[in-house]
Amino acid sequence: MKDHLITIILSVSTTLGVMQVGTERPKELEVDRLIVRKELIVSDTGQPWEAGFEAHQIPRGIYARSLWDGPGGLWVRSRLIKGEIDDPFDDRFHALEKDGSRRGSPGHISWNVWLDGAWRQMAIIQGEGLEHSEVPKKEWSGLTHPGRIRFQSFRPGHGEPLTDAVIGQGMMSLGGGGYGGGGLPYPNEVLQLWGGELRQTEIPVPAAPTIVKDDGSGEHHYAIMAIGVQGRRTAASRATKARGLSQLHWDSVPGADAYVILRDGKEIAGPLRIEGSQKQWTDRAEK
Repeated sequence: MKDHLITIILSVSTTLGVMQVGTERPKELEVDRLIVRKELIVSDTGQPWEAGFEAHQIPRGIYARSLWDGPGGLWVRSRLIKGEIDDPFDDRFHALEKDGSRRGSPGHISWNVWLDGAWRQMAIIQGEGLEHSEVPKKEWSGLTHPGRIRFQSFRPGHGEPLTDAVIGQGMMSLGGGGYGGGGLPYPNEVLQLWGGELRQTEIPVPAAPTIVKDDGSGEHHYAIMAIGVQGRRTAASRATKARGLSQLHWDSVPGADAYVILRDGKEIAGPLRIEGSQKQWTDRAEK
């Protein structure tokens, strides 16, 4: 009887061990083709959405779904990094109407904010084909398929986007108007400005920099110059006196792309391109 019980216990233990081994997930899967009919989830939690952000559809990692019971798509958390060797970066938007005809606006990119329980667009870049009133349908072919790019944004007090710019066919329209996406006239000249005037504004001379701290090694006078994107420089700011080599602070100048630092009337650094509206730079002793 005792031997019989021992045999049963050993048998059950062996079975449980085999079952445990059988339930272990494979560490690596190598296939020639992977077909996913409904969902693909890449997530450390096993859940498609970040906890607490299910309504926002913020993925935990990568979530892809087919059209099996609603809209399909691909959701990616964090950066989407693409790379290729000896091949250009190439993203395309393809779309057709259900009857097989071309769709005038096959795709767009939008920047969104979560408001009132849904994602709301703030700004849009949209590609679109020329209308048949501009190029008749019979003139479309594999050799000519004209299009343009539309830039849109949402403005305070308006629930529909405003077309800020239309670019295409070597011409460009800029200006206000066009709520709902259609009011800015298409250009018939190289550059057309609507609803305003073209005004050129010089880059202002920077204010004198502020001394955050210095090392007390000897008196110096600091000033800065702003540089535009075309390389044009402003006059130097008023000089600020310091007791030694200093850490400087200044506000960004409208239209400036970079800055030059002057110590005692001589250029010592620059052009400096520093991110942010508040600039900071430290003058260090030469070694």
